[in-house]
Amino acid sequence: MKGGVEVEAKIMLDSCTELGRVRERLRGLGAALEGEVFEEDIYYQHPCRDFAETDEALRLRRAGGTVELTYKGPKRLVGGSKAREEVTVRVDPGEAERLDRLLDRLGFRRAARVAKRREYYRLGSVSVSLDEVEGLGCFVEIEYRGGGGVEEASRSIEEAAERLGLRGKPRVYKSYLELLLERSRSTMRG
Repeated sequence: MKGGVEVEAKIMLDSCTELGRVRERLRGLGAALEGEVFEEDIYYQHPCRDFAETDEALRLRRAGGTVELTYKGPKRLVGGSKAREEVTVRVDPGEAERLDRLLDRLGFRRAARVAKRREYYRLGSVSVSLDEVEGLGCFVEIEYRGGGGVEEASRSIEEAAERLGLRGKPRVYKSYLELLLERSRSTMRG
């Protein structure tokens, strides 16, 4: 979403080979492939408050020739989905380095990098992303794109998960950033 509230479910797959089965189900349901892209996300830490404590994020995303700066507010759970405020600004790709320098001058520091291959599909009122995340594995994200409220969004997401054969698969309420940081901390301790 470009602004407003993002409602999505993130489902962890046992192995990346499961992406093929989900892809076939999507095709069988008539879902439209909207694109395949490599996304690189750089997350920034605020100079005066800890985003990990406030459950916020500031992300600069480069993907397929586009650049976006996104603020994500704290998460709240809605059924089997998570919802959070999201504000996104598109940036001219030629200005990405200047934006990074501006954030640095304001005291923001690079916290982490998340890279993934993503396939986007449209299935009715939801967008389904098949994600291969470097260092984490494979996931399916189902995000509501309709015009209804949060309850309608949650219902639509659950229906899509059922149709894709993902019922009972583990839900992940953390961001890829949080998962990567946890993994990094556990390998440092071990």
